Amino acid sequence: MASPITQAILLIGGLGTRLRPLTYQRPKALLPLLNCPLISYEIRLFARHGVTDLIMAVSYGADAIKDELGDGSRWGVRLHYVEEEQRLDTAGAIRNCAALIDGPFFACNGDLVYDVDLTTMAAAHLRQSALVTFCLRRVDDISAYGLIQCDDGGRVTAFKEKVNSDETGRNTVNSGFYAMDPQVLDYIPDNQPYSNETDLFPALLARREPLYGWTDTQPGYWSDVGRIETYLEAHVSLLHGAVSWVKPDDMRTGIHEGAHITEPVAIASGATIAAGCRIGPDVAVGEGCRIDEGAVVRRSMLWPDSVVGAGAHVNETIVASEASVAAHSSHSGEVIVPSDA
Repeated sequence: MASPITQAILLIGGLGTRLRPLTYQRPKALLPLLNCPLISYEIRLFARHGVTDLIMAVSYGADAIKDELGDGSRWGVRLHYVEEEQRLDTAGAIRNCAALIDGPFFACNGDLVYDVDLTTMAAAHLRQSALVTFCLRRVDDISAYGLIQCDDGGRVTAFKEKVNSDETGRNTVNSGFYAMDPQVLDYIPDNQPYSNETDLFPALLARREPLYGWTDTQPGYWSDVGRIETYLEAHVSLLHGAVSWVKPDDMRTGIHEGAHITEPVAIASGATIAAGCRIGPDVAVGEGCRIDEGAVVRRSMLWPDSVVGAGAHVNETIVASEASVAAHSSHSGEVIVPSDA
């Protein structure tokens, strides 16, 4: 069953400051995750629910994003690109896409790996005649998130940023995923920075506009890939099948018979792994990557065209494209970028 909402805005213009130095090399939306662009997981989720017109709100790295993602046909969707002339923040970026919106739409932060029933969420949004419906997540520790409190009918009663406890006991936080009525655009100033969390949503609540929270009855995987730690965590979780419809491409054509692979791993085409290497568990090896004789790689991400020297030991580490790990060196919990980066 397809979603009754068929448009979405994906906010992918951020600088990705918490993922530096990786985002100096490529924009956050294109960070490899099991050898696919991070944003492709949101695109695939929308495609699964028949949301076929996706508006990409771009800024930093816009040309690279357009070149990599193209028109969206590989995922069975249509991608449209709207670029900011100045930084507009989250709500401002949504307002900047107004010319392409012709009905209710989804909007989401572009650094999510999410498995949620968008069809049911869309139906709830339309049934309640909501201006904004928030896809909520229940978490044990709310301190790192924006708490959203609702009454028994689901109507939003309060937004509380980064508090330590919820007196209602519901612990429902903002997931960064919304369904919106196009009238919401009238509340966002044109061509100026404006934030969803600190400007738009509190203003709508103060006006007593119909804001509702929605929680999936069978919540699937959710990760905000905004930090190095959560990037690695998402990598491991997906390798272990956290999202049932994610099946990594695995092209094992360049592995020496004397190499030892411990699952789960994802190995892209054009990668070469020499004799005596021990790879895995929880490793992604990018296209054109080279791992020399006797190297050991565990719980790590090797971006395309990176090199791990002979006898090196790499653990819980990200090796960016064109970066080299010196032979017989040891690295744990690091981010390795090219020496000239």
